[in-house]
Amino acid sequence: MLKLFSTQSKKLIKVVDKSEAELNIFLSENWNDFFPQYTFIKSEFSIEGNVRSRGTSGRIDILAFNPKTNKFIVFELKKNKDKNIRNQVSDYKDYIEDNFSQIYLMSLQTYKADLPQFDQISQESIEVVMIAKSYSSTDIERVKKSKSKNLTTLIRYIWFENELLLIDYINNDPDDLIEKENAEKLRKIKNIIDNKKSLYADVEAFLYGKEEAQRLFKIFYEALNTSKETTLEVQATKIKVGVKNQSFSIQGYAGKTGRKCYLLINTDINEVVDLGSIVDDRIRPGRKKKGSIGNERYEVFITTEEELMKFISIIENNLKS
Repeated sequence: MLKLFSTQSKKLIKVVDKSEAELNIFLSENWNDFFPQYTFIKSEFSIEGNVRSRGTSGRIDILAFNPKTNKFIVFELKKNKDKNIRNQVSDYKDYIEDNFSQIYLMSLQTYKADLPQFDQISQESIEVVMIAKSYSSTDIERVKKSKSKNLTTLIRYIWFENELLLIDYINNDPDDLIEKENAEKLRKIKNIIDNKKSLYADVEAFLYGKEEAQRLFKIFYEALNTSKETTLEVQATKIKVGVKNQSFSIQGYAGKTGRKCYLLINTDINEVVDLGSIVDDRIRPGRKKKGSIGNERYEVFITTEEELMKFISIIENNLKS
């Protein structure tokens, strides 16, 4: 058993015996210190009907809400060793499912809980937090190995004199979960960075030795790459970029003498003719379509960043319309 020693008084702090009601009051009054991640609704929450199929209690020790998962949370407090965890979790789930509308309205109207809209709250499952002095090793293993292990949290507690309360998360420790979430975020960021490196590696290989073409292309692509609909493919003779219903074929250092540029970008957007002399129409009256790097109609010869930004502005306006 855990022991607590006071370095100030130079003695072991004694374990004291307190009731479930005292534990309930203590947790409710200090809720934000113990469970800041949850929205407190009501202690001793009750409606008509039994919570447990094998008991007579018609109340929930503490009802709360998890704004992250949009699920109701039932807190079950036990003075001594808890028993029949699986049965209790199942009973609570059935109880809330059967009385969901009434529980939601009471939480919102009677207890003024800050809850989302009715249809945004999960009715398929609830979360249960068990708080007891101890658990059997069998129950602990069952919870940890169950498919719903993230929905059931076991907390062990010990009361000490001088109003000291020890809380020990057996599973689903919020600090551990935050650490895992941060690690997952870092992993996703790393994947994005790695994918971009791989993506640009192909582009840089295609535009090898053409630093200004590479720089202007990155500006062009990043401006368009604002949704999952953007595609990029480096082909043998061109770079192909697609976004929504538009496509662009791109080369570096293209164009005839007098039209030399850093990027040649082909597009079907008619408004690019407003860019003036840096645009060629591949369709000539009475003549065949002018050959080019792609199927798009217009050739845009980009030499400066200013020209590119004007071109991007035309593209963005076209995509919005």
